[in-house]
Amino acid sequence: MIYDFRKTFLLILFAFPFAVPAQKMIHQGQWRGVLQLNDSTELPFNFTCEFQGVTQTLTIRNGKERMVIDEIIYDGDSVFINFPFFDSQIRAFSSGHDLDGRFVNNTRVDKKIIPFKAKMFQDWRFTPKKEKPVMNISGKWKITFKEDDPLDALGIGEFRQTGNYLEGTILTPTGDHRYLEGTVQGKKVFLSAFDGSHAFLYQAMINADSSLSGDFYSGIHWHQTWTAVRDEKIELPNPDSLTFLNPGFKQFSFTFPDTTNTSFSFPDKKYQGNIVIVQIMGTWCPNCLDESIFLSEYYNKNKNRGVEIIALDYERMNDFEKAKNNIARLQKRLTITYPVLFAGTTSAENKKKSLPMLNHIMSFPTTIFIDRKGNVRRIHTGFSGPATGKHYEEFMSDFNALMEKLIKE
Repeated sequence: MIYDFRKTFLLILFAFPFAVPAQKMIHQGQWRGVLQLNDSTELPFNFTCEFQGVTQTLTIRNGKERMVIDEIIYDGDSVFINFPFFDSQIRAFSSGHDLDGRFVNNTRVDKKIIPFKAKMFQDWRFTPKKEKPVMNISGKWKITFKEDDPLDALGIGEFRQTGNYLEGTILTPTGDHRYLEGTVQGKKVFLSAFDGSHAFLYQAMINADSSLSGDFYSGIHWHQTWTAVRDEKIELPNPDSLTFLNPGFKQFSFTFPDTTNTSFSFPDKKYQGNIVIVQIMGTWCPNCLDESIFLSEYYNKNKNRGVEIIALDYERMNDFEKAKNNIARLQKRLTITYPVLFAGTTSAENKKKSLPMLNHIMSFPTTIFIDRKGNVRRIHTGFSGPATGKHYEEFMSDFNALMEKLIKE
């Protein structure tokens, strides 16, 4: 591929007059980025840089997903790449065709900074090699993570392999691991995803008995081992059975501040006679992002049918101003027109205290369906998003069927 740097230079002059030396701008083309998780472990991802008019964008690729980043700020030979949905950022020195810096996840309290590097003209993810795989791992796998809790230990891998190329996702009782992309090289399996919040890396060996065993990393704050065996019949627990009202509670209620710091309570006269969906979520949560996209689109099409949605945002830090800014970013990007309230932190103590009628908040997101009489009709734990294919389609079908039933009652 031939890159027209003269065209790029003219666009730079127009967009950033007298501000950024052309050679320091991130050049148009294919890039390979790497997060350095430890001395010997790298999490790779791919992105492209291009101009849309005079606007420079980076597009991160994870399997079929494309995440476009359009907020790129230069200061001398430094570049600040702000992710569109999450309070996270890449800060790096740029030579135009190399980036060297760090990824900063501001939603985390600790272990929030990961070394980052990127090089241009690299379109491969884990390796440019093409060692013949010992087997094709396409299909459905029962995954066991090293966990004490049986629910936390269970996962389902659904993979699609073509030659060396591998993609798919992993479903768990609390949500899916979104779009994973990687490769199979001989006996080795690699998958990764990076979206500005998730920084997931899977490594595994194909064993003599055709099982898999390896390591799972989530950024630099989490590492565990996992094993997998083929199992086309494995299913997750029913997501409508995991979270429920405690004995003695028949209805759902809460009081939290909105983004103007005004107290907002439910039940309220405004919602009487309406169907209400309460979304328990976090602005830091990619599965919540997927669900928020779905709910926002549904609400904008159905809000005149007696349907209301209220989102309860739990942040990792108890900082109202930061939460307000994170909520505002999400609402603007997704055109969310229903209220999003700040419910406090994700700590176990706050979750239990804030919604004492629930047995637990097991997952972000969790979704509560309330009928016109104020009765809780369903509590759905987790979310199977677009990366899960047929599972997402089944969720949408079940969701729409339930909502039509409640609307007609």
